[in-house]
Amino acid sequence: MSTNDAAAECPAASPIDVAVIGGNFAGLSAALYLLRARRRVVLFDDGQHRNRFSAHSHGYLGQDGMAPDAIKSIGLAQVMAYPTLTVLRDRVDAVAGQSGEFALTGAFGSVQSRRLILAMGQRDILPDVPGLAECWGKSVVHCPYCHGYELADLPTGLMLGGMAQGALYLSQVRRWTGVPVILDNGMPLAPEVLAVIEAEGLEHVSGALTACHHRDGMLEAISLAGREDLALRAIYMPLPTEPAAPFAETLGCAMDEGPMGRFVRVDAMGRTTVAGVYAAGDLASAKPVAILAAASGASAGLTCDQDLAGLFG
Repeated sequence: MSTNDAAAECPAASPIDVAVIGGNFAGLSAALYLLRARRRVVLFDDGQHRNRFSAHSHGYLGQDGMAPDAIKSIGLAQVMAYPTLTVLRDRVDAVAGQSGEFALTGAFGSVQSRRLILAMGQRDILPDVPGLAECWGKSVVHCPYCHGYELADLPTGLMLGGMAQGALYLSQVRRWTGVPVILDNGMPLAPEVLAVIEAEGLEHVSGALTACHHRDGMLEAISLAGREDLALRAIYMPLPTEPAAPFAETLGCAMDEGPMGRFVRVDAMGRTTVAGVYAAGDLASAKPVAILAAASGASAGLTCDQDLAGLFG
């Protein structure tokens, strides 16, 4: 039963082979490999993927410059051509069980699955600053590889206050920004950042960010507490992240700590530390890059099929 109906029913036969939570690049890639292996798959997609704020996705070979939703739509149409797929456009509220007998519950009811692939990604924790959400992923960004080419050489700020690895991030981003303005958001800068500011004579403007002034998400100026507005066209602002859902930790999967937050520990094939549970995409990596997310999803799907086939003993 392959469907894109938001009111699709749960599969009649249970358990299905694999439940994939997350319908973006990683989840779709995992589902594709499983479907081609003739596995019965349920794909859950609540539409809250991390890159929904961006107008364009870059660095994805063959899809460079396309809207993330457009890439996702192509992938979804392709996997839906396989008859053993059920798509539930719904949120999973809880996951429990063990390899061979996982139970997923939500407004859709309950689904029993032999294996589980977690691909729901990370959530960027945005501060409550007027205008920031509208600019996020467009002119206020965190990844130079994703956005730097389009924003290169514009008047740019780097928000480095409170960032332990701020000097490393500064050295990475400088190739796109030229001479940036260093912002601290009212928090201390790391000593290494202060040393670079002094050695290179960079401008350091202190004060908490209170507003982003923009036109259709493209930054024009920012307001800082106690200061006049500062004309900037782009800001690099690494934000803390958290898993979009707590299922990995609920199931007991080991987690690792990245520069901006926790992610699921997996081996080279996408296996977590819990038998029968796989993870892919941003959820299982400190490198939030679209093409890497798709590749990790493909690896998890392929390995999961081999697991079901009993190839791992």
